[in-house]
Amino acid sequence: MRNIILILFFTTIIYGQNSEYNSDEELCIQINTAVKYLKNDKDLSINNFRFDSTIENGSLYEFYFSTEYVANQLGIETEKLFEYDKTKTYPIYKKLAEIEYKISELRLDCLKKKIKPNAKLSKLDKDSLVINITTNRVGKEGSSGIAFIFFFENGKITKVYRKGWIS
Repeated sequence: MRNIILILFFTTIIYGQNSEYNSDEELCIQINTAVKYLKNDKDLSINNFRFDSTIENGSLYEFYFSTEYVANQLGIETEKLFEYDKTKTYPIYKKLAEIEYKISELRLDCLKKKIKPNAKLSKLDKDSLVINITTNRVGKEGSSGIAFIFFFENGKITKVYRKGWIS
């Protein structure tokens, strides 16, 4: 019994408090698929992604991608979201607003800890992933970058949205 409690405790530490996260293998497949997509992006001037070895449990979803996330959860186009039934959109927006953000250390074979990382991961559920890439002045005031949200189905990307940012 004690071993089961310890396993649950360490699982919570590693993956935050969201039990909807993927297995390590599924998460690695999503990360590798997203990186392959990013390396083929002609507009992205950076190809060397140094990932932080941590994962955030939903930060950046509300800040950058709340509209896209809510629309995807409801299975509608982003442009039609504001015409949609508010009783269905409100609970999802509320969930995003009330997330207690935590950062957890990842121990994945596909993700090695790097010095001066320029890419961070955030995950809120099983089928989405946010990658935030700093493209200019890593770790300094006045830095800028691009955040991407990937939506997956059966390990394949179904939709991608991107937003630029400046700090």
